[in-house]
Amino acid sequence: MGRTLGSQTKARVRARFHQGVLLSSTGVVALTMMMCQAHAQDAGSTVLETITVVGGENARGPDQGIVAKRSRGASKTDTSIRETPQAVSVVTRDQMDAQGVDTVAQALRYTPGVLSDPSGYDIRYDWLQVRGFNSYGTMWLDGLLLPGDPLNYATPTVNPFALERVEVIKGPASVLYGSAIPGGLVNQVSKRPQATASNEAGVQTSSHGGVQATIDMTGPLTEDDEWLYRIVALGKNMGTQVDREREKQLMLAPSLTWAPTDQTSLTFFGYYQKDRPNFSPRFYPAVGTLLDAPFGKIPRDLYLGDPNADTFERDFYMLGYEFEHEFNEIWTVRQNLRYGRSDQNMFLALVNPAWGAWQPDGHTLNRVSAASDDRLSNFNVDTQAEARFDTGAFDHTMLFGLDYLKASSSRKFGNGGGVPPLDVLDPRYGEVDIPMPAFTRSALQEQQQVGLYIQDQIRYDNWLGTFGLRYDASDIDTTDRMAGTPAVSNSDQKLTWRAGLTYLFDNGIAPYASYSTSFLPALGTDAAGNPFEAQTAQQYEIGFKYEPPEGRGTIGVSLFDMTLQNALTWDNSVFTYAQVGEQRVRGVEIEGKYELTPQLDILASYAYSNSKITESSDPVELGREMLFLPEHQASVWLAYRPDIVEGLTLSAGVRGMSSYQTDFAYLPQLRIPGRALVDIGAEFDFGAVNKEFSGTKLQVNVTNLFDKEYVSHCVNDTGGGCNYGAGRAITASLKYSW
Repeated sequence: MGRTLGSQTKARVRARFHQGVLLSSTGVVALTMMMCQAHAQDAGSTVLETITVVGGENARGPDQGIVAKRSRGASKTDTSIRETPQAVSVVTRDQMDAQGVDTVAQALRYTPGVLSDPSGYDIRYDWLQVRGFNSYGTMWLDGLLLPGDPLNYATPTVNPFALERVEVIKGPASVLYGSAIPGGLVNQVSKRPQATASNEAGVQTSSHGGVQATIDMTGPLTEDDEWLYRIVALGKNMGTQVDREREKQLMLAPSLTWAPTDQTSLTFFGYYQKDRPNFSPRFYPAVGTLLDAPFGKIPRDLYLGDPNADTFERDFYMLGYEFEHEFNEIWTVRQNLRYGRSDQNMFLALVNPAWGAWQPDGHTLNRVSAASDDRLSNFNVDTQAEARFDTGAFDHTMLFGLDYLKASSSRKFGNGGGVPPLDVLDPRYGEVDIPMPAFTRSALQEQQQVGLYIQDQIRYDNWLGTFGLRYDASDIDTTDRMAGTPAVSNSDQKLTWRAGLTYLFDNGIAPYASYSTSFLPALGTDAAGNPFEAQTAQQYEIGFKYEPPEGRGTIGVSLFDMTLQNALTWDNSVFTYAQVGEQRVRGVEIEGKYELTPQLDILASYAYSNSKITESSDPVELGREMLFLPEHQASVWLAYRPDIVEGLTLSAGVRGMSSYQTDFAYLPQLRIPGRALVDIGAEFDFGAVNKEFSGTKLQVNVTNLFDKEYVSHCVNDTGGGCNYGAGRAITASLKYSW
């Protein structure tokens, strides 16, 4: 019979075994039960033979297709997304592959409520706005916070080829994760060793030139599956839409799992990423991009930097382990531990970002230099105890957790002169040496945070209640190394909680209602020198989710009302920030993913966001909409496998949004116009033609098919405060799997 069912599978079996029938959450688990005749020595007893589970869902992937139905992200337990009382979006590995994504931000282009390119086309970072809140510096991986700081240039990215899925947990998530932005938490899920041997190698190029090579290998190291391994690696040297720019990266992600019994597993993992791009800083002026200049528009491919000041180096690595042990049918313990560090060195020439971008002639740009030497590190450990038990008619899944975070952020930055101006009509580069500027800002930030949490998922008949409570103690010390003054301490102790109720109809519909709170420490002091308090938020949410009893699909509709207090707003009377702001977002989000037939998949979404700044010390923004939050967002994407051409898959998608504001002065001429972009793709499996070519696939993707030129943001009309979005890009990849 082989090895028995693992702990996660057994938990699902216990939950769904009823009247002799086993059903998975998707209906794709087939249970074969064969009864053999009793042996004479068994005195008439009956013996059940092999139980074979074919397929099934995994809370962290891999997923088959574009539909994910289980997740650990929103509850830290293996829970159906339908049973989770809040909006959760999951982008699977198959969806990322089909859409040809190259960054995590690109993976979320079709996710409602997420603005995936608020800072435009950028090869260094994953800029994301979730329900109007900036997630830069607060990204998560496998349930643990990545090294990050909204003010630190060393903030790393994770290459999506190393990921199994990307989850967006909408709204406040502090009850399980501590400090987090209220709009939503982006949790990336890593590829991990699999018991079934699988290998893939690929090569890719693009219309911008260059090459990328990938490899992904996993399987057992021993015949009894006690040791499993995985190696994921990538190397790239690709061109971009900007002249002279190159995207150069090396990535290696090994992992090793030891599973001595079906109740115990221990996975060791590492991650290393080396970024060495030739980079053109994205600081375009408003006149010449969003607004016409006398000569027209600045070309998107114009290199704004200089080869004599073209250094961006970032090294990022992580080490850690994931442990799980099931003591019995009730108790399971887990511990996830990780250390990560990112180092960055930068020396660039760029258009003056704040003021005086243009010289009087109207076609020559003033430039400055910028240098930084930044470092980030953090240590995370999250220890959990899960108990599954009954009290009368109530089934409980209780989670007890204690997590600890120790993080450090070192920042050094300086601007300088000596950079020759750049004539847009006759650009010249490398003609003079550019001096390295001295550092004018230097800060060290050290943080410790301890969180204690408890959650109970209570099931009674078709009712499911989710209740959570968490207490956090956070201490952040910030030292201005230039001023030589004592460190400023921001200490916060917060109690956050959530309550949700779901009813599970037999037809697959599950209406729900929930209330949740969050907190996010705010750094710095006010005009009187008092440390800022943590920002707090509350959200009411109602909605429903639907999963068909037969077939593969999911639909979610959510209505939410979220309010943030203690927001920082600029006070012109004292020329510093005051903590008197309040912001509100009310909206509706609809998302559907459906594998309608073996030939057709569809993904569709819509988000309506009504935002307002209800309190502020700045009269300009009071009563206005929040920045970087379009009122309307919508998308649809189809994948079609025609019967007449076996092995062929065609895909097409449209993603669009209404206009939105990005500058603090709310200048009407700087409002970003709405846009709609079209993507297409095609894949061909050569194994459908000849079995000798089985596993060989050619894929072509075209993003922004009609090469629409658009500006993503403009934060001012005086300096280089704007950037273009991504133009048309054609990628072609050849993969071989065995």
